[in-house]
Amino acid sequence: MSTAFTIEKIDDRISILYFDLPDEKINKFSTPVMEDFKTTIESLQERRDIKCLLFMSKKQGIFIAGADVKEIQSISSEEEGYNVGRAGQQVFNKFEALPFIKIAVINGACMGGGTELSLCCDYRLITDSPKAKMALPEVNLGILPGWGGTQRLPRLVGLQRALDMILTGRGLNGKRAWKAGIADKVIPEQWVKEKALEFAGEILAGKGKKYTEHRKPKGAANVLLEKTPAGRSLIFSQAEKALLKKTHGHYPAPALALETIKKTYNIPLKEGLEIEARALGSLIPTAISKNLVQLFFWTEEIKKENGIDNPELKGAHISKAAVLGAGIMGGGIAQLFASKNIPVRVKDISNEAVAKAYQQAAEVLKPKVKKRRISKLEFTQIMNRITGTVEYSGFRSADIVVEAIIEDIKIKKMVLAELEEKITKNAVIATNTSSLMVDEMAEALKHKERFVGMHFFNPVHRMPLVEVIKGKDSSQEAIATVFNLTKKLGKTPIVVKDGPGFLVNRLLLPYMVEAVSLLEQGNSILNLDKALVNFGMPMGPIELFDEVGIDVALKVAKILQVSMGDRMAESDLLQKLVDENRLGKKNGKGFYKYQGRKKEYDDGIDGFIDIKEKTILDETEIIQRCVYPMINEAARCLDEGIVGRARDVDLGMIFGTGFAPFRGGLLKYADAEGIDKIVTILKEYTNSYGKRFTPSKSLLKMQKSGKGFYGN
Repeated sequence: MSTAFTIEKIDDRISILYFDLPDEKINKFSTPVMEDFKTTIESLQERRDIKCLLFMSKKQGIFIAGADVKEIQSISSEEEGYNVGRAGQQVFNKFEALPFIKIAVINGACMGGGTELSLCCDYRLITDSPKAKMALPEVNLGILPGWGGTQRLPRLVGLQRALDMILTGRGLNGKRAWKAGIADKVIPEQWVKEKALEFAGEILAGKGKKYTEHRKPKGAANVLLEKTPAGRSLIFSQAEKALLKKTHGHYPAPALALETIKKTYNIPLKEGLEIEARALGSLIPTAISKNLVQLFFWTEEIKKENGIDNPELKGAHISKAAVLGAGIMGGGIAQLFASKNIPVRVKDISNEAVAKAYQQAAEVLKPKVKKRRISKLEFTQIMNRITGTVEYSGFRSADIVVEAIIEDIKIKKMVLAELEEKITKNAVIATNTSSLMVDEMAEALKHKERFVGMHFFNPVHRMPLVEVIKGKDSSQEAIATVFNLTKKLGKTPIVVKDGPGFLVNRLLLPYMVEAVSLLEQGNSILNLDKALVNFGMPMGPIELFDEVGIDVALKVAKILQVSMGDRMAESDLLQKLVDENRLGKKNGKGFYKYQGRKKEYDDGIDGFIDIKEKTILDETEIIQRCVYPMINEAARCLDEGIVGRARDVDLGMIFGTGFAPFRGGLLKYADAEGIDKIVTILKEYTNSYGKRFTPSKSLLKMQKSGKGFYGN
């Protein structure tokens, strides 16, 4: 009998098959575990005392996390990838063919292969636990569900629901899994075993039809779409259009998943599984999949870290928080604390200002209520965790205070000095500054050791990165506290040494300013933005100015000009636009003009751009002019110890700017391009356009050694 699988006999009809992988926090399907599972299934084939088998996990908060991603990472050929797919399919087919009713009881994370196994069961129960989620997230690793997911899910719940899950990788909680038809019933977590046995009794009594009927898409329109060739053709064409708009063709996995489902929807399961395995095999060895798998491992590493060298130091537990400043950022941060069950006190100079924090939080939460991601009760509970004040009342009970006031060093120092007198000596103080020096602000404090930067990105509820800024006096305890709090808030933290622009803004600014330089050489706004979107950025650099605010970008540029002036193109274009109140998206006019969500080119912008010397570049040259300076600056950041390793640069750029994940990050991309090529082109640019392109010492050193940022 397997060490991972055990059987509990309940009575003459019902047994439970438990999955509990020894010495592991999670259940996952590695090759040895699949062999164990196969042996277990074979032992069950001859059992005549089982009429119904419940499949359950003994792990807290985990059903099955899916396949062992380390094995996926090691596969280097299509044939090997295909064989892994076929082997998994064959084991799951054996399980599906067992001669009794099978019920998956999901009380925790059910990902990838876990969801595919559940699809081999006759019924699926899911609990109301917040940890209970079903997903097929394979596209996020650059592959597709290859153990039957593309075949069984569309057959179970219809094309529209299946495509939504498979092409996005989106997870469903209990309620949404039931609504989508993938789960047959939601049961209470605290009575999971009792309710599962009760359900088994119901099915054995022949009362399963109401559950199977629920799975089918309802309504005449859905029937017309799902059951007719013309309807299915429309579903596929709409899905393809939406996919292309989202991925710009950079991610082959969702496109191939769609193609696979399209090819196999009306053919026998056996033939469909063969096509699915071939598709999986073609994706696994690709560079894109390897980059996305590496990104997955990096985020898993972060989950186990605490931001400092001492792994034993956990930092302080945060049970209550406070926020200074009720603007867009302050309100967004308050909403985030409240959403993660941390009561938060918000202070500003007037009740009207404080009210904006509530408004900001409500604007984030209301769409979630509308989409039924949270209930009206949950909305009320979150909002009730936010309280406001124009004094410092309530601040003495806060374990952390996040300062998010105006970006003015004098005002910040004055407010921080005042704040220190209103809180306990153990409370951590964090500043949400995006451009001012943490060490300079710390001068206002008596206890500098408790002061750190906590740089959220706008919008707070969407952007996954937080830069944890380590000042020269910041204690290990304070850094660990903020690092672990960031993870609790559902964000990805990286530790960054204090310095102008920290990491992300320091790298991003040369990229954006170089785009302005290209405008002044006669390259069009539309061509610039198109080139970088085609490269894989979420938006072009010119649109990005409008998104962050041209006035904000100008302010940051002026601050960084002091330390980086020799590495940035000079231009007065941003100043001219600010003088004309062209601030970007927030007031409807910047480089583009905006009406609601609609963005369009504005001919009026041409009058502000002085063409200095016309040099029209092709797409490749535009990309190199904008991206290579970022690589050059990243090399300097590593030299200066702004971050400790290349991984943190890449995580920072992916999660802080949306830098093309499929490329693995800025420095993974640099290694793929080749350091020799980058240095050679930077030297050419230095001769043609000036010293701002001068290759850094570390890039020259890497060129000489023949090694890249990751040492290979």
